[in-house]
Amino acid sequence: MARTTTRCSLCPAAQKKTHKKILMHQLFIEEAVDSLPIDPVSQHQAHALREALAPYLCLAELRLLATCGENIQSALKSINGIPEEVQALVSLLKVLLAPCKDERITGPADLAALLMLELGHLDHEEFWVACLDTKNHVQRLHCLYKGCVNSAIVRVCELFRLPLQLNSAAIIVCHSHPSGIPQASQEDIDVTRLLIQAGDLLEIAVLDHLIIGQGRWVSMRDQGLGW
Repeated sequence: MARTTTRCSLCPAAQKKTHKKILMHQLFIEEAVDSLPIDPVSQHQAHALREALAPYLCLAELRLLATCGENIQSALKSINGIPEEVQALVSLLKVLLAPCKDERITGPADLAALLMLELGHLDHEEFWVACLDTKNHVQRLHCLYKGCVNSAIVRVCELFRLPLQLNSAAIIVCHSHPSGIPQASQEDIDVTRLLIQAGDLLEIAVLDHLIIGQGRWVSMRDQGLGW
């Protein structure tokens, strides 16, 4: 049976950056992470590519399916009428984007790349938690809250429920700013400090708190906000 989906108005993309240095338990302390200026030519090319694929493929769903380990062919908007080139692209991406069992989070950019596609274009705030094992492998990416435009209320007991179930050694939290400006508020700092204190009691390290905007993101730990 043909699978139909309404056309996305925009399927944003994120460029994943990796670091050569493999860090263990204490992540991000010595790393200075700044978002690079956007090259207009590259930005135009990326936009043209998204427009070309939009009738056939939902890029946002593609990234979500890939990070969850699901079949990314489900991101195709129909079964029939898909050009061979698009089918070949999806087959290639199925290999490239499949979660690797030994893949580690080596810096905040690794996690930001996984979440920017999901959060950067939203008109409401979402709060996510990434559960990590002792070797910084991602155990689970979990959307904890979907809030209003202004904020989402974070309850500590709810946030640590899944990490405790998974016996996680550490977590990284992340939330979006619908304004598109990834600037930490005093409320963000207060919540971060509260989570760090709770994590110390539960022996689950809070390694970072990322704020995602439109094509931009910041690491609160790198900025010394809450730590």
